[in-house]
Amino acid sequence: MVKFHPLIQEIFESSSIPIKELEECSSRGVYLHTTTKQKYFTKVQNDVKQMKGEIEGLKAMYRTTSFLEKGLVPKIIGFKVNEAESKSESAMITQYFELGSSPSSSGSSGYNLQRELGEKLAKMHHSIPQNSNEQDQEEEEEEITYNGKYGFNVPTHCGITEQDNTYEENWETFYRDRRLGNLVKRINDNSINKEWELMKEKAVPLLLHSFEPSPKPVILHGDLWSGNKGYDTISKTSVIFDPASYYGHNEADLGITHMFGGFTNDFYEAYHKVHPKSKPYYDERQKLYELYHHLNHTLMFGGSYKSGSLSIMRSLNEWAKDKEL
Repeated sequence: MVKFHPLIQEIFESSSIPIKELEECSSRGVYLHTTTKQKYFTKVQNDVKQMKGEIEGLKAMYRTTSFLEKGLVPKIIGFKVNEAESKSESAMITQYFELGSSPSSSGSSGYNLQRELGEKLAKMHHSIPQNSNEQDQEEEEEEITYNGKYGFNVPTHCGITEQDNTYEENWETFYRDRRLGNLVKRINDNSINKEWELMKEKAVPLLLHSFEPSPKPVILHGDLWSGNKGYDTISKTSVIFDPASYYGHNEADLGITHMFGGFTNDFYEAYHKVHPKSKPYYDERQKLYELYHHLNHTLMFGGSYKSGSLSIMRSLNEWAKDKEL
């Protein structure tokens, strides 16, 4: 019989999944239920706060995508915390994604991964459906109640960076202070500070104070770079994972997609067919949303990411110079 971490075993047993019917796969931490052929992903982590944020993000995203014929985010089987000992531990079990190559869009199937992903992400960027499963709502109400504000009920992490998810009524205030301003303060670099003071005068209010459609707080993935998306060969559909979630303006989720590539025109066209581009200044606003991730990489790694952050900040300040508020 496979030997399980105590928390993992507890989750499986409380989910009525007999451990005697599980076998470990070649991938570490992945188990196959020999009866149903269902695979499960498991993870144990000492940073309880970080795992709690990941779990809450997955729950919130799952609630707005559960109506999809093919899912977008992994379903959570369970989450447990052990704080009885001197060293805290947490564990989670979720649906397992077998990532692989998708069918070619030029093949006979006509499948287009990028288009499907854009459409599914756009559908996720809506308020919590009113017809969600009532039992799920009762079980999760305390943890992920949607309050119509920008932020999130627990801290979440973008990489190793803990995000300031303090709730705000106003999107401009949230993104200025809880996202960009928070990172600028933590980086504490004279050149970045100088550009940031200029940005707060014109570029930020020009881009965030008033635009159409007006922003509404919807659940975001928060770290949607190419490494956090893929094609699940089990369910044969596009998927996303490893979130840094919060409730924000939907287009903020697109910012990092421009940073490392991996997203084609098909993705953006399908997305904006559901959510038309905001006006005015869509392209500049995307640069502002991308800036958060350059600043975060500057905080985590320094080096060339600082020059990338400054390049975006200076270009936005130059763009805003002749504009009227």
